[in-house]
Amino acid sequence: MDATLNYAISRIVELETMLFPDIPETVWPAEVVSVYSQIGRAGELPAHHQRRLMHHINRMWLDRLPVPSIVTAAESLCEAMEKYS
Repeated sequence: MDATLNYAISRIVELETMLFPDIPETVWPAEVVSVYSQIGRAGELPAHHQRRLMHHINRMWLDRLPVPSIVTAAESLCEAMEKYS
């Protein structure tokens, strides 16, 4: 990889650690767990991506988006996260 790409990747990782602190013990609401269970390949993601996906599902739930929209968005996020795992 060239130097610019390596720098960009390191900056993204650095910013993600600031934005998404590692929280090992999170208790998610039942609604979030229910939506998460509808995402077929979510369990195959690395643990840090699974927590991020749950975080995004939780945010969408708190924003009162309809469940089918949350599932569609979460599936899309899962596909994107698979590319970077």
